[in-house]
This record gives sequence, structure tokens and C-alpha cells, in this order.
Amino acid sequence: MEFSIPAADSLTRFTVAALRDLALEASAAYDELHARLSADPSTASDAEIDHLEALNTFMLSLDDEMGSRQTRSTRFSALPASAVTAGGAEEEEEEEEETPEAVPAVTFATGTMTSAAPAVITPVVPTLAQIANSTTTEVIEGEVVGDKPQFTIIAAPDTGFSAGHEMDGWLDVAKAFVHRTASYRGANTPQQHNIATIRRDFTDEFSVNETDSDQVLQRKYDFVRDERRLAGGSLLAGVGWCAPSETIYTTCNQVAIDGILSLPEIGARRGGIRHNQGIEFDAIFGAGTGFNILTEAQVISDTVKTCLPIPCPAFVDDRLKVAVLCLTGDILQNRGYPEFVSEFVQGAIAVNAHNVNRQIIADIVAGSTAVSLLGEPFLSDGSVVSQVMSGVELAVMDIRYRLRLPKNATIQIVLPFWILAQMRADWIRRNGPMDPDLADSQISAMFTVRGAQVQYVYDWLDAFSGVVGNPGDDTPITALPIAVSFLAFPAGTWVLARQDVIRLDSIYDSTNITTNKVTQLFMEDGFRAMRFCPVSRVYSMAICPSGSTGAQRLVDCVTP
Repeated sequence: MEFSIPAADSLTRFTVAALRDLALEASAAYDELHARLSADPSTASDAEIDHLEALNTFMLSLDDEMGSRQTRSTRFSALPASAVTAGGAEEEEEEEEETPEAVPAVTFATGTMTSAAPAVITPVVPTLAQIANSTTTEVIEGEVVGDKPQFTIIAAPDTGFSAGHEMDGWLDVAKAFVHRTASYRGANTPQQHNIATIRRDFTDEFSVNETDSDQVLQRKYDFVRDERRLAGGSLLAGVGWCAPSETIYTTCNQVAIDGILSLPEIGARRGGIRHNQGIEFDAIFGAGTGFNILTEAQVISDTVKTCLPIPCPAFVDDRLKVAVLCLTGDILQNRGYPEFVSEFVQGAIAVNAHNVNRQIIADIVAGSTAVSLLGEPFLSDGSVVSQVMSGVELAVMDIRYRLRLPKNATIQIVLPFWILAQMRADWIRRNGPMDPDLADSQISAMFTVRGAQVQYVYDWLDAFSGVVGNPGDDTPITALPIAVSFLAFPAGTWVLARQDVIRLDSIYDSTNITTNKVTQLFMEDGFRAMRFCPVSRVYSMAICPSGSTGAQRLVDCVTP
């Protein structure tokens, strides 16, 4: 049945869902009639062309109505929940007059200090996962503030947006794709066009530039790796519209970006970064020369003093790896159901972020020294809380000694997310009165006392990282793992190099021409985990959530 166009002045009576239904019906009617007439436009009647024009005008009216509602919603959201009284304003002004000498407080990871200088804004460079979920943040010396985007989606030419236009989000990308690929229908030659470009907004201190001197580069690396920067109304439906039941076009997309490993990041504009991997304590102390302790007799006898030559460090050239995401879509689907396409693209980019995260963690594991905690007392212990806490503190203390770090230096620890559940399973089985919950805050406090800064991640030691039977498998597991590994390294040891520009392309090739399909998204993103410091380790141990304690078992400390 031919689509009947409602009067433009009746649109205000429809709900948002009803407007979307109208848009889809009108779009489908336009596509069907246009495709039928395009075979021989000269045979089209005036009434048919009038109907096409009316459909096009109606869809523009729908866009205007939806845009007006969004504008009103945005204006309303900007208003405070309650009115501010004049008296309250006066009180604030009086209070400000009483403290003219006040200076802003700047919070650091190690405490709070006051300074007359303005707070320094340090941008957080967005990962691909943050771009997918359109969530970015800013940091003032380690504390998250504001909600300013740190990436920009820029429209390419001939996409329905002016070239260089800053897009509002992924729905704009979907609209740009529909506009750009409209000419593909019936084309008989392969085509590739840029749809948009995602630009990571690296500020100068987060980017390596060709004009940077060695001293400037060193300051940038030190700043990026500095541990102190870490973050400790409804509408009535139209009356009398004989329409079928409303369809809910929203799509369940539960892919999130939790559990992504956080590392200091820096932009690599030339495809890689060349650097050395730092100085280890024993590289100086263990040389055996240059450190002279002489007796008086040796001094009198002019004993020759040895000198330690300063060596030339070896350099490594870390070139970016490339993560490629390719999605194939249908041209008609893009026009008829852009909301689903947009949601799927966002989900795919989030999944790609987890894929990159898996590779980054795997590279760090491969670049770390493996340590097995299989001897005593770990062999006879076998619990979870005791094993993990003791193993982590062992690693923290050993690395502090190895590098002669400050005694309060924290060590970065990376654990799989599921370890929290195993700790609670072990804790609740213990004898004696105690809090059975073992909240995350309690676990964090235990780690903090031991000098550990912990991250819990996905994409490592789970089913999606290739460990069959671990959490995340298609078949539900019946028990959590009884072995665990954790990474341990000083803050700033690992830095993540990122490509600063990501292109989003559509491709219409010879294979897709006959099926009316198109490469929906072709995206490449460069990344590389780089080790800037000498010590990084990965520890492995057995665990069992038995709830056993030292009083219930014999812990053997005999050296194996």
C-alpha cells in the first residue's frame, strides 16, 4: 500500500518513536519508487515525480521536527534543578569578598597543596574504546574533571556535511555514509571514499615532534611516565492515526570498555619511536670498577683507583602495530535502519578496542621476565587472599630492592578481573567472625598497604584471550580458575605509542557491486607498547578458594 504522507503541521502530535517509524516508512517508499522509475525516468508520470518530491520534503520536515525537539531538550537539560535565589547569590558574593586572598587548591596523587598559579590541565588521550563510547575526560594533576572531548570526528567532502565539519557523533557518521554511498547504486566500477577522520587531540606535551630537541623529548617522556599524573518529559501520540503497532528500533548493545589496561600514552606521528630501555642498578654497581674503598695503607702506597667508563646505551626501534577493522554493510540497510547500523559500528569499535587491549597485554607479558611462585610457602599455602597478597608484596619488595627505588615507591600490578571473585570465595569460607563480603575497597586497601597500584583487566587469562575454560567462554563455567598470573613493574615502565589520526573509509569494489553491498567501515589504528625501563615481571602461582588459614594447616617454608 502506498505511503500516505501526514500533514506537516501534525508532526508535533507524534511521539519520537512514531516519528522514527514514519521516517523509515517514508524512506522505504521513496527508495522503492525511485528504484522503479530509475530504469527509465522518461516514463515516469507527473504524479509519481510529485510524490517523490513530496516524500523528500516530508523527510526533511521530519528532520526539522526531530532537531527542534533535541534543541529544546538540550536547553532544558542546561537549566538547574532548582532556581537560585537572589539572596543566595548575594551570600556567595559576600563570601568571596571576605576571602580575596584565597588561592586555588591543586590536588596531587600524593596530597593537597595550594598554589597561586592556575591549575594545569592535562588532557587524557582517548583510546579507541573511549572514542567508540563517546566518553572522554580531562585531568587536573591526577583528578578527573570536566567533560570536554579529547577527540574529534571530522567529515570528509561529499558526505552531506561540509568538508572539515565536526560531527556530533556516530549517527552523523551513519548519515554521512548513506549520503556518500548513494551514488554507488548501479555503479559498475570499484570506488573508495573517505567518510570521516577521527583525530586524537594530542597536545604538544603528549606528542613527538620533528623539531623537538633531545632535552625536550626527554621532558615529554618523563612527563608522560610521571606516576603523579595517575588518578588516584513524554509526548502524546497522534489521535486517529490508523497505524500498526509501534516497533522498538533500539538495539541491545552491552559491549562496554571496562577492563582496558591504562598506560601512559604518547603520539607517534612517524610510525614508531626509537628509545633506550633505561639503567638498571646492577649495570652500574655490578661493574666492579669505579667504586673504590681503600684502607689508609693503600692510600699511602698510592694504590691505583679504578674508574667506570660510561657506556653507550643500546636503542630499540618500536614500530607501530596496526589494528584493522573492516565491516561490510548493505546500502539499503544503511538508508532504512541507520540507528542499528550506527549502534553496530559503535559496538564493533568497542570490540576492536578489546582486541587491541588483548594484544597490548600479550606484548607486555612477552616483554616481561617470567617468575613462578611454586616453591614454599606458596606450595603449601594454596589459598587466594594469602597467596595473592603475599605474592604481590614479594614482587613489590624485590623490585624496590633491585632498582633501589624509594621505599614508598608503588609498583604497578595488573591482574585479571575475575581474581576479585576468587578472593571473596576464599574469604567467605574462612572460620571465625569476620565481614563476609570483603568489599573491593577492602581489597584495594590491602594492596595499598603493600605498595601496589592495581588494575583489573579483561582480555587476559580469559576465554577471549585463548584460555579455554576460563571466564567468558560460550559454555558457562562451573568454577573459576585455580591458577593466576600478575604483571609487576614500576610506574612509567611501559608507555603506549598511538597513531594520532584514524581514517573511516567506505569501499565499493567489484565483489560488492553485484550484491549492492559496500565495505561499511575500513579503519586502521596504530599502537605499540614500549618498555622504557629495565624491570618488568610476570608472576604465576596456584590458588584455591579453600578458606584455609595458617592455624588449620602446616605451612612449610623449607627451601625446595
